[in-house]
Amino acid sequence: MATSGTYNFNLDVDTIIQEASEYLGGEVTLGHEVESAKRSINLILTDWQNRNINLWTVNTTVVSVTTSVTSLNLSDSTIDVLSAVVTRDNRDLSMLRISMDEYLQINNKSQTGRPSQYAVRRNRDNPTVFLYPIPENSTDTIKFEQIRKIQDVNQTAIENVDIPTRFLPCLTMGLAYYMGIKRPNVSAERLGFLKGNYEELLLSAQLEDRERTSLFVKPKLRVV
Repeated sequence: MATSGTYNFNLDVDTIIQEASEYLGGEVTLGHEVESAKRSINLILTDWQNRNINLWTVNTTVVSVTTSVTSLNLSDSTIDVLSAVVTRDNRDLSMLRISMDEYLQINNKSQTGRPSQYAVRRNRDNPTVFLYPIPENSTDTIKFEQIRKIQDVNQTAIENVDIPTRFLPCLTMGLAYYMGIKRPNVSAERLGFLKGNYEELLLSAQLEDRERTSLFVKPKLRVV
């Protein structure tokens, strides 16, 4: 028998809510339940960002520096920075991330040169990156490997969720659990079943969402 030959399966937000309702047992029952479900989806996605680094949200952004600038404000869609390099004469040179406490202890923060260290202050809305030494020219650029937020869910029938399709099973099951908490007369046994399945599906998806590289652990030796 022939196969479809397509790879386009996805679910819009409206269909995810419908599927979650069927997992829960029945149709959407209350007029405000669709709006409530959208809020729950956004809360679930926010929780995922607290639990793990989601590889589809990692991207490289290039920032031009100016002479003697001490810090850079990244976009409000940025959660954190994984790594950074400074580009000079078409060469990418690694930078070392230090803590804000280590940055605070630097005696002369106005020293100029090629930036070799950076510290990240994770503000409420967007991170600020502090450079050391501060740039000595306006021709270098810095590449940040950054983690961005998962995009909001705002509408139902015309939007897909900003996730890979492999995360749809756990999102749908998780939404059924969240909806069940808010829906009256759902038994504790049913909620426990949904939560257990949700956590299992989420763990499987997160284990699949990883780098396929070898890990080498090397101690950092220091002569005292």
